[in-house]
Amino acid sequence: MPNTASADRTPASAGADPRSVVSDLVSDCLADIDRIAHQYLLEVQKIDDYAASAVAVQDLEETAVASIELLLRLVGSLPIPDRLAGMSDALGHRRAQQGLPLESLLRAVRMDFRVLWTAMLEKVPPSSLPELTKDAVRVWEAVEFHTIRVHAGYLDELASMAQEKETQRAFLLSRLLNSDGKDPQVLGQAARALGVAPDSNFIVAVAAEYAQKAFRAEVLRAGAEQFLHERDGALILILEDVPARTGREPEGARPWLSRVDCFVAPPARSLADVPRMLRIALESLPVVTPQRPGQRTVREAWGHVAMTRLGEYGTVLADTVLGPLATISTHERDRLIETVQAYLRTGSVSETAGELYCHRNTVLNRLARFGQLTSFDPANPQDAAAVIAALHVLFPAST
Repeated sequence: MPNTASADRTPASAGADPRSVVSDLVSDCLADIDRIAHQYLLEVQKIDDYAASAVAVQDLEETAVASIELLLRLVGSLPIPDRLAGMSDALGHRRAQQGLPLESLLRAVRMDFRVLWTAMLEKVPPSSLPELTKDAVRVWEAVEFHTIRVHAGYLDELASMAQEKETQRAFLLSRLLNSDGKDPQVLGQAARALGVAPDSNFIVAVAAEYAQKAFRAEVLRAGAEQFLHERDGALILILEDVPARTGREPEGARPWLSRVDCFVAPPARSLADVPRMLRIALESLPVVTPQRPGQRTVREAWGHVAMTRLGEYGTVLADTVLGPLATISTHERDRLIETVQAYLRTGSVSETAGELYCHRNTVLNRLARFGQLTSFDPANPQDAAAVIAALHVLFPAST
């Protein structure tokens, strides 16, 4: 029976098969690994991002040796020791933590092929060059395997870092809200985590539950996803109004917010004011409905909030203001209330007439009739406020 082990060790110069050429070259390169790794290191250090990175020279040197050894063992089908088994993934994780750009990392990793192939060409006997050339794919496959694992490790680490950052942001945002913006230390930590200036103006918006998917998509299109937060099932946007820090007038609510069903609170004048404005937004959110979509503000929501806070006083107020309408027919009552609601919304007899498709004298007559029955004149500011509150109590969904 032939000794296959001896045949595999036949010198390349003796006319061995391509595997023997590669095996001998791998052995020669392993013996010369420090010089090859140093050559590789010199090439890597020419990449700008490495010079400006947090990667220490010792780290680069150790990685260069380990990478070259791993590749040589893969090319030569040699056993992979435990110390090298996971080094590709670990390298990707470490470089992500060090903030090295992925493009530069992959460029450096792929340099392994050129450096390793050059070293092999320097060592191969001229007579064995054709056999080695046929096996170039083995070197390339080893480098690609290494590159893929480095890439995967890098992306895994980025995902982990992003999740950790999001967890930290959520935690600090929760602390900010719980402290009501009154703890200076928490304010500073939250500002750093959110990447904002604590003395900026902030836009605080909350999406209606049924519109959260559309809200998120609009925020992503606007490139403001880092300011999007989830808390107790609510989807919240806390957007720094950057122009407020440049001396220009604040931009206020962004125009794209008007395209989504959400409530936008009045501007928070600082990060410390955000918790208060978020409470306002959450309390006002019920005014955003599929029947009345789009952006809503305090202007549209105050009646709902007032009605909610009035409690039993609101019930008494509604009965006091609107109770006398029970003495007329349902048809007339509905006409009067419809006209009063339109008038209070527009502030104009002509606009009310146009909205209701009737003559302006008809509007004037209905308003007068409402005043006679209730003793509350919709044209009188003080009476109008009481009528609006009463209507919100009696018809919360339509006012």
